[in-house]
Amino acid sequence: MSDKQEEYEQYEKLLFERDKYRKQAGEYLREYIREFGELMADVFRKKISCIEKKKMISYCQIRINRGEMIDAQAMNEYIRREMEDYNEQLAGMIHNNELCRKDVTISSSEVMQIKRIYRRIAKKIHPDIHPGTLDLPVLSEMWIEVMDAYDRNDLKALEELEIQINSILRELGDDVPDAEIPDIDEKIRVLEAEIEKILSTDPYQYRFLLEDEEKVQEYKEELQEELDEYTRYEKQLIDILKKYIAGGAKFTWEN
Repeated sequence: MSDKQEEYEQYEKLLFERDKYRKQAGEYLREYIREFGELMADVFRKKISCIEKKKMISYCQIRINRGEMIDAQAMNEYIRREMEDYNEQLAGMIHNNELCRKDVTISSSEVMQIKRIYRRIAKKIHPDIHPGTLDLPVLSEMWIEVMDAYDRNDLKALEELEIQINSILRELGDDVPDAEIPDIDEKIRVLEAEIEKILSTDPYQYRFLLEDEEKVQEYKEELQEELDEYTRYEKQLIDILKKYIAGGAKFTWEN
């Protein structure tokens, strides 16, 4: 085997490894969210409630220091603007929680089938192996669908995509235009660095937490303690706000 062929095979092998670890990292992230997401959202919800009340207190105090009346409508509009980003983050967390709860568990045989189909398709049209894929809109769009189905463990979608892709390739003469892969040594080094980063950072590193039931329980307890602390702090802030209400200001908030 020539040195060039060995480099190409190593490059291809690293591409598949990187995609595999990326997929696994996504699965660990979804499992992490399923395990802790609801409690984390509760903590964040309580945290932004405290932030909101602190901003209300600050708004009221500034007006009082200036000898101004507290305009409840103006204050509510100010608080709404100030809290927009926080509420968007919370909505995103809740949305992710709902998506992860809907994830379907699949069998080990289905996992293996998904891997086999993905590798077959990738060997034919992976853009890093066949740069010509990017020059053909129909194939580049299908590659995006393949990656999406692969990440979601959607076996049915992959099976259907493979049939469609094979049909398109036959129409093209069963050949996707290839191109010489320039600087393959550098590309190999980049792939090795990408793989090392994936394996050494979150969400892939979540696996070591998720695989330890004792650590999972400890982290849940930590989150519950944080939630309890914010709950106590929120009550203190509400007591302070009641003083402004007693002074004539009226406003509402959601717990």
